Amino acid sequence: MPDTANMFDRLAKKREQGKAAPATEAEPQKRQRKATGKRSDPNYIQVGAYIPIELNKSVKRLLVDDDKDFSDLVSELLEQWVQSNSA
Repeated sequence: MPDTANMFDRLAKKREQGKAAPATEAEPQKRQRKATGKRSDPNYIQVGAYIPIELNKSVKRLLVDDDKDFSDLVSELLEQWVQSNSA
């Protein structure tokens, strides 16, 4: 049976050795292009929803066929819903 005190001493020494040699971390690269699109537009917010998988597949197929964006479709449908439910 190994001596647990020695085992912990070895682990502590290895940890200290790891701290002694600081790792050289590379600077994160800056964006090569200007931030554009809805993600960087302050007038937009990201939201999420759970929908059935098959519905999602059908919607994606139709959007690709019509060369439309999912975000634009959701915005359009929500605007219609708001208008129909506003008194």
